[in-house]
Formats: sequence, structure tokens, C-alpha cells
Amino acid sequence: MMGTNDPQPSMFYSINLEQFVTEDDPFRKIRSLIDTDHIRKLCSPLYSDEGRPSVPPEQLFLALLGGYLLGVTSERGLVRRLTSDMALRWFVGLDLDSQVWDHSTFTQNRKRRFDSSGIMERLFDETVKQAVEKGLVSDHASLDGTLVKANASHKSFVPIEVFMKPSEYKKRIRSLDQDEGNPTIDFHGEKRSNKTHVSTTDPDAKLANKGNGTAAMVGYTVNGLMENRNRILLGINVETFRGPASETEGGKKLIDDFHSKHGVRIRTVGADKGYFAGKFMRDLLRRKIKPHIAAKTIGSEKVHERVRRMAKTMGYRLSQRARKKIEELWGEAKCWHGFRLFRRRGLLPVGDEAYLIGWLLNLKRLSKLIPAPV
Repeated sequence: MMGTNDPQPSMFYSINLEQFVTEDDPFRKIRSLIDTDHIRKLCSPLYSDEGRPSVPPEQLFLALLGGYLLGVTSERGLVRRLTSDMALRWFVGLDLDSQVWDHSTFTQNRKRRFDSSGIMERLFDETVKQAVEKGLVSDHASLDGTLVKANASHKSFVPIEVFMKPSEYKKRIRSLDQDEGNPTIDFHGEKRSNKTHVSTTDPDAKLANKGNGTAAMVGYTVNGLMENRNRILLGINVETFRGPASETEGGKKLIDDFHSKHGVRIRTVGADKGYFAGKFMRDLLRRKIKPHIAAKTIGSEKVHERVRRMAKTMGYRLSQRARKKIEELWGEAKCWHGFRLFRRRGLLPVGDEAYLIGWLLNLKRLSKLIPAPV
């Protein structure tokens, strides 16, 4: 017979938060890879021995990580999700009776403690170190750059006046226009460039495009170095857009940082045609790295000819096939983890946000490659 809804609720419930987290839940798989004691140790120098007890720093980092895993990048939205999502509460370490902190807690801790501490970079590096120690990192890598929108609009760009600071100029512009949220500025038909204009909202953000006929956007260049076997991100950084140089110079920095931090040498680097520049490929050869770069017909230097000959080898073809996987990583981050638009402003805070997303992407890979403890 047809069942009916029992209108009489129970007076008492016996609930354990862990029962809301299934065995195949990404929260459970990722949580086993995170050492909260290590996070507390990293954060310890940032706190005073006096005063009221703070929100545990490991809970703040876990909340941010869990929010980006769910695609919740707003701090207010994250607090709402913490209030109602039992699996997220378990991941962060909050009991049913624990009060969720105010959304401003994230902002204040970033400004006062975390922004200049480098902790997010170290947490990202820990996942790379773990992958290296487990033998999950090959000596073949791929390099790619992507544009990510900044949290600023085209309307925020104003002519540069060198005798006035951006903050002062911003106040002056707002004093002339009462519509502070979305100034009624008609910029159509006006010639603007990064040499003549600056954003009052985020001075580090620049007008950027890939040069393929698409419209310019306000954003940053994000570079990534990925090993080819298991798609582990070996490095990630954010550069102020300055044309192709933001990708090539940022890419070389990632390679050098990986070599110095982890003691593993890369033998080949695959990349798209944007890296088919003589200076960049010569720099790779000086580092004893084979440049498996997508070859173009233009370019008459010896290194261009060398790479064109290299294109006939099997290793080159395998690198070119594997290097497309890093584009899949960017797509995953942009579709599911809020990477289409940076929420923070300024090169340093935006870099921390990129490290957070890189940390998340690596944890997702490692959770599938490393067996969970019994």
C-alpha cells in the first residue's frame, strides 16, 4: 500500500557527523591526506601567547579548501554552507553544537596573518613533496599559461597620473561620480592600454588577451607546470600580464623553483606554440631540458630547426599528446572550483588564491593514487 509521511518527529536523535560522509565522498578521501598538526605548527609563529583563544587556524584553511572543492568561493556563502552541510562540518572539524564563526573572520585573518606568511605556498609544496616521495612524479613535464579574470571591471580603468597614488585617484574619481558601485563611465571608442591606464580597483590587474582576436579582459596570467604521468601540478604562479613574456618567464621560474625545492630534474617539457621562442628554448637547453614545444613554420634560428627535427621523434609526439592534459586541469579548476574569476585583489593575495586551488587539485589527484589508511 501507499506509504504516508509520519507527522510526529522524534524528540531525541542519536547523530554522528561521520555518518553523513559516505566512503566515496571526496571529503573523506582528501581529509586523510591533510596533517592539521602541521598546519598548526606553520601558523604558530603568527599568533600571540596572550589574549582570547582564536578560531583554530587549521579549521580556517580546511573551510577555505572545502569551499573551493564545492565551488563556493564567497565567504558569506561558505559560512551559510558550513551551517547546513554536515559533510563540510565534519571535514572542517566542527561539531553539531559548534557555532560557525562570522564571515569577516576569514578576511581579518588573511590581512593580519596569512597574506604575507607564505603558508599557502608551503601547503601546496607539501603535496608536491608527498608525490615525489611516493614515486608519482615523472621527469617529463608540461607547461602552460592561462588567463584568469581579475575582480575588477573595464570601468575601473582610468588614465595614469604619475603624481597621484591609485588610492588617491580612486577617491577623486568617486567624488566626481555618486554611483560608486558601477560608475557611469562610457569607455567605448577610447584607446586604452596598460601603459596609459590603470585599474583603481586592482592596480596589479592588466588588460590582457591571447592575441587570437578575442576581446581584452582584466586579468592575470597563471602559469602551471604539470608532470605528465599522473597530472600532478609541480608548480603554479601568478604573473602580471605583459604579453608572451608573462608565460615564458613565469614558466622558467616554475622549473627552477621545482628543481631547487625538490631535487628532481625534469628532462623534457612540452608546451604549445606560444612557447616557440628562441630565447625560451635556448634557456631550456642550457638547463639540459629537451624543449618539446609545438613547432611553427616561422623562426630561422638553429634552435628552431632543432626543435622541428625533434618533432619527428616518438618522445616529442608523446609529450605533445600529454601536454594537453594541463589544459584539462585548467578546465576542471574553472568549471568546478571558482578559477574563472579571482575573488581577491592584488598580486600577492591572488597568488595565494592560486596556490589554494593548486593545493586542491593536487589533493584530488593524490586521493586517487595513495591508498587511504585503514
